[in-house]
Amino acid sequence: MELKTDYKDAMFDGQRRYRLIPNEDGTYSLPDETTYTQKGDKFGANDINATNKAVNQINHVAEVTLTATGWTGSAAPYAQTIAVLGATADIEAMVVSALEDGAAVAAQKSYSKAFGIVTSGTASLGEGTAIFKVYKKPVTDIKIGLKGV
Repeated sequence: MELKTDYKDAMFDGQRRYRLIPNEDGTYSLPDETTYTQKGDKFGANDINATNKAVNQINHVAEVTLTATGWTGSAAPYAQTIAVLGATADIEAMVVSALEDGAAVAAQKSYSKAFGIVTSGTASLGEGTAIFKVYKKPVTDIKIGLKGV
């Protein structure tokens, strides 16, 4: 979804002008009688909801696991297709590390090697899926994050 990026402020010379009209119930209506040099856009709930949804999506990280045994193909590039809730072909997700905080040194080394293999390959999103391609199969399962899904 593309958000509107050409909003304009209302512009006028001098002061705003309102007509004071008495109503039957003792209240007044104030119609705007200002002469505008540029008409402005309205910004409402739909606009801010779309903006917030887009910002939330940018910051969201979907964690997925690529299994060592899930790679297909008899020669490089090897591929693995996984389910990713909310994925669509128009999303440009970023692969991020999902290494546990405080992981042991051996786990960090193993993870870094597998993560390097995955991030040196390619990835594409489809409707509810992601396809990863690598040129060398990782020997361990690897949990990664897809930021922006």
